[in-house]
Amino acid sequence: MKRAFNLTTFSDDLDRYRDREDLLRALDGFDGLELMHCGEDVRRIVPKERIIGVHLCFFPYWYDFYTGDLAACERNLGSREAIRALYGGDGPEALVDAYRRDIEKARAEGAEYVVFHVADCSDEELFTLRYRHTSGEVAEAAVDLLNTLFPEPEGDLLLLMENLWHPGLTLTEPEVTEELLSGIRYRNKGIMLDTGHLMHTDLSLRTQAEALAYIRRRIEAQGEAVRRAIRGIHLNQSLTGTYMAETAAHPPVLSADPKKRMEQVYTHAFRCDRHRPFTCPGVRDFIRWIDPEYLTFEFISRSRAEQEAMLLEQLKALDMD
Repeated sequence: MKRAFNLTTFSDDLDRYRDREDLLRALDGFDGLELMHCGEDVRRIVPKERIIGVHLCFFPYWYDFYTGDLAACERNLGSREAIRALYGGDGPEALVDAYRRDIEKARAEGAEYVVFHVADCSDEELFTLRYRHTSGEVAEAAVDLLNTLFPEPEGDLLLLMENLWHPGLTLTEPEVTEELLSGIRYRNKGIMLDTGHLMHTDLSLRTQAEALAYIRRRIEAQGEAVRRAIRGIHLNQSLTGTYMAETAAHPPVLSADPKKRMEQVYTHAFRCDRHRPFTCPGVRDFIRWIDPEYLTFEFISRSRAEQEAMLLEQLKALDMD
């Protein structure tokens, strides 16, 4: 099992490190990085030889655009100009091109796997949790998109589909999981289990122990084949069910100003999905039960000191040196 932590190329993340050697020192005890491209690494401090995985760019709201419902896109995004600004074009080929560029970059960097979010959610739905599309519909579109991106059945790059709590791969609907695993023709595929995201599918969870028991029940309900298909874990916890339920019951009015609206969306998303260390007894045994090839400590931190503290806290909880 290879152990990594997440990193983006946002300047806020990379500016924590003085140079390449400083980042290499931060990787002591880890096999490498799971990287997300969010701009250029202008100082070239990310060591490519330590990139194990690449989290592909993702569009939280993409189903309507990909299936050609531009009227719905305009209602959700405000204008055709906003659509072009978000996706880089007027049609689904723009989405395909964006993912292809990221996949080719991952291959060029020597990544062993890429992560693809299988979920769809508009800004409004993020708050209300009342969705227009079903998981089955989103999974069907995702199968079509991924078969376009990975047209050949064989390949060395491992494709991992990540669960979220919005329609798509939630790991709460076995038939949807099966549709994804069987519908994608590319053979070198599997699931990236995000433990925190699975917690968000039950807003009544209050403790890490409750969450761990729930996650195990959900995986067991999917069957042995799905457990074996989990080839990576994004390890984190986020117990924000009370906040999410209260917000869904009383959602805010979203601003018509794009910048203010974006601030509302990102503030809410980070309050929901906190990505904190998962430290209750039993987490190590759960990881052994899943037996993944890749274990990524995926945290959201505000500083280098906070990031290091969270990584250390998780290592200690798992009794890892």
